[in-house]
Amino acid sequence: MSMKCGRQRAICIGIMVLVGAYVGFAAEEPVPVLSDYQAESGMVTTGEMALAGEWVAALRSRTRPTEWLEEWLSASVPFAFTYAGKDSGSFLYTWEFEVKPVAAAEGWESKRLCWTDPRTKLRVECELKQYSKFPAVEWVLTFANQGAQDTAVIENVQALSLSLRHQKEGGAYTVHGAEGGRSLPDDVMPLTWHSAKGADGGTFVLGGSTSSNQHLPFWNIETPENRGVMVGVGWTGFWQAQMTVTGNQMLAQAGMKATHFILHPNEQVRSPRILLVFWEGQRLHGHNMLRQLLHRHYLHPVQGELQKPLVSVNTCFTYHGRGGYLTEATEKTLVPLVEPFTKLGAEAYVIDAGWYQTGANWTEWKSFEISRERYPNGFRPISEPLAKAGIPFGLWFANEWMGPFFNPDNRAAFLAYIDRYAQEELMSMYRQDGGAHYPDADSNRVGINEIKHYEGLYEVWDQIIQRHPGIIMEGCSGGGRRIDLETIQRFSWIQKSDRWFDTESDQCSVYGGNLYLPGGVLNLPTQATDDYGCWSSFAGQLCLAWHPLDDDFPMEKARRQVELYKQIRHLLCGDYYPITQCSLEEPWIGFQFHRRDLNEGVVMLFRRRSPYSAMDVSLRGLNPQSRYQLDFNASGRREVLTGKELKNGLGIRIPEAPGAEMVTYQKAAP
Repeated sequence: MSMKCGRQRAICIGIMVLVGAYVGFAAEEPVPVLSDYQAESGMVTTGEMALAGEWVAALRSRTRPTEWLEEWLSASVPFAFTYAGKDSGSFLYTWEFEVKPVAAAEGWESKRLCWTDPRTKLRVECELKQYSKFPAVEWVLTFANQGAQDTAVIENVQALSLSLRHQKEGGAYTVHGAEGGRSLPDDVMPLTWHSAKGADGGTFVLGGSTSSNQHLPFWNIETPENRGVMVGVGWTGFWQAQMTVTGNQMLAQAGMKATHFILHPNEQVRSPRILLVFWEGQRLHGHNMLRQLLHRHYLHPVQGELQKPLVSVNTCFTYHGRGGYLTEATEKTLVPLVEPFTKLGAEAYVIDAGWYQTGANWTEWKSFEISRERYPNGFRPISEPLAKAGIPFGLWFANEWMGPFFNPDNRAAFLAYIDRYAQEELMSMYRQDGGAHYPDADSNRVGINEIKHYEGLYEVWDQIIQRHPGIIMEGCSGGGRRIDLETIQRFSWIQKSDRWFDTESDQCSVYGGNLYLPGGVLNLPTQATDDYGCWSSFAGQLCLAWHPLDDDFPMEKARRQVELYKQIRHLLCGDYYPITQCSLEEPWIGFQFHRRDLNEGVVMLFRRRSPYSAMDVSLRGLNPQSRYQLDFNASGRREVLTGKELKNGLGIRIPEAPGAEMVTYQKAAP
């Protein structure tokens, strides 16, 4: 069967489920073909939906898929592990198998695929979620001992074990990813790996540490046949992925970095979460589908709206601190900041580390009781005027300092702090920091402590959200070392790293981060009030690192920047189009966000060291027949041009280096 005929057959099968409705960027029906100007957008095609649907159907029924699917994607079980020294692929098909419905909601349905060893009663469950508007599938594995004896050793658990192939002679695979938030100049910058041609194409490794400490746990596997798969991992602990190419085949695996354990009777553990998004056509199309999926189905809502990045203040940056105004901060110094930040338009106010009982510095933690030396009246002198202004008040926590969260007493004690401060101190925002690793002392239980610690940590975060509806959740872990599928479901935004106020680095971070995450997910503190410095943070969540009590503080200029950010932030969840290449040495860097549903967008362009004062920019995603009104926020210029003219090139002039221009556009009136 040819690929074309197979696709037509699969489309006719009509593998489509559940219609979703969403706040904000509305869900769209899949289309048969993307037009030229939509080719890189996040719009979904019926062919991609059919591919994902047929793949899932083959998994559920354990039947062989059609030839057109097998030409590039294996439909065998997409995970692997070793049990009693044997690879799961050699025995899993002999175990008892059943499929159970689990849940359904707007936009997705979930079923549980279960395999049980008839002899030892080890049960492996794969809770498989399929989306109705995206060619996307997510799963989590659970290993449960339903027998009366300890299991044999379970090891080398690969939550993802996916085989791909291509038919192009001499073709190579390409893996696109991003660096992690490990406080280096290239934080979250894009990275690319090409397999070698020939029998041994090589192996590419991602991860190796916690969550996003080494690499962002999202990447794109591109085949030489204009199709591929976006991959996301949800695990806040140690994980690793490897893509091994042999000839025209690739084996993509991902899981915890180390697993070697037995399960006692009635004991169970979970795996990392895996997300796949299948795509065909332009590579950026896959990235934009992933971004749209995450926006609609994963990101934690803010004040009832999907992924609304607020303008926040973190007091560790006030008084000209580089993130170091911590134990020095007191009621006396922070209360006077409430009024000026309210006038500036701030929407959240967070006290960072050092407010609790400590020794000489903020890391010498004693308890999460309030330091009465620094805050003799508690936080009410700060939180009450903020509440009157409608501004959430937040506190920083490193809850794992209390000990491992596989201990229920630690979980309960920490939640008691949260409940008390929410009630007594009007805390309505939570900032998570810190991190921990609990190695297993028992060599036959490697991975158990880590799994159960993170299960407990997820439970605590979920309890905070459940007990305190509407609470704002902000993530951090020594910077951006904990960005993954699990954390973005619980935190509205996450700090990109502990490297602050490096403008060119920030530009590269939002460039790379927006390839995988909707804009506004990365928190970027800014000290700047000028266009070049401040706009460099606009593609993320804007955190004000200002000290507005200074006599020479440019209050009106700063207020204008906050107002501008609020005017463009709703565009950050739209399709993302890089304009330039990305490196710290690029003379220009820029990107575009486009909301298809609103037919409007924004272009941000930065002239770094270029001797040239002008650049032609090609805008994408615009209907060539439509007319658009463009407003240049730096120069004050206004133009009306067609989508075709904007694709052919828009001249943008930035007189000084460094300098910036931000162009907002919308469909022009007839």
